[in-house]
Amino acid sequence: MITQSFKKRMTAMKILELQNANHDHLSFQIVDVKHNPMYDYKKKHRHDYFEFILFEKGGEGSQLIDFVEYPISEKTLDIVMPNQVHLLNRLNEENGIILQFTKEFLHSSLLLSHIDFTSSLRMNPHTKLTSENFDTLFDSFKKLKRLYNSDKKFKTQQLRHLFAYVFYQVLDVLPKKSEAMVRDNLINQFIDLVECNFKVNRTVAFYANKLNVSLSKLNTELKEKVGKTPLQVIHGLLILEIKRLLMIEQLTHKEISYRLNFDSQSSYSRFVLKNLGCKPSELKEQLQNILQ
Repeated sequence: MITQSFKKRMTAMKILELQNANHDHLSFQIVDVKHNPMYDYKKKHRHDYFEFILFEKGGEGSQLIDFVEYPISEKTLDIVMPNQVHLLNRLNEENGIILQFTKEFLHSSLLLSHIDFTSSLRMNPHTKLTSENFDTLFDSFKKLKRLYNSDKKFKTQQLRHLFAYVFYQVLDVLPKKSEAMVRDNLINQFIDLVECNFKVNRTVAFYANKLNVSLSKLNTELKEKVGKTPLQVIHGLLILEIKRLLMIEQLTHKEISYRLNFDSQSSYSRFVLKNLGCKPSELKEQLQNILQ
């Protein structure tokens, strides 16, 4: 039996939203690495926005992004995607600039929905930059920051244009490029639908029906352009979310099975075993070992 207190715990947890320090209602901000966020940044967390973190100086600190730890070194660019588990263990001498923005701000600034930028961003969580590339980005980040902190009459409009320019500069210096930077609308729509619905709907038929295409067409398009079947995409997001819930929110396996709408805890356990080759308890132990 599901108690009211159990349900309350399940609904009370939320992903951090972008809290703009300037209170100008922009879903965007650019700040020094040394700023103090409006949440406990010393604990593992996740948020609903992108972060581009450009480090000028490094040291002995580290950055955790979805269970992988990266060193903080000079002239590096770290990219944190929405919903990823994140923890920045920074020392005082490690400085730089953080660019934060929501998906809505990005789309409204670029005005190009057919560009598959997320694949390239996700493939490059930690990039060591050449001196030339770093200087170019650092100069652009500083210009963007000066504009952000100004009181110009048309600041919002100028920010969107300058942000778009800086964003494409970032894409240009990333070492790993998406093999399909331009995807058709079907692939974009499928991935957007899955990201919004995978916790509740996990049948390929559901997405094919929503997209008004046949199962065979959806399967063929995904295999050809993404290299995965629709079910592999759905299950991949589900596995990643299980790992995040285990570590960031420290839920029990019973709670996770409820949160992710499994028929029972047993079906949840079978899913983990089939996809990862281990029991949920073993998965949690593996994650704890990684993060020690």
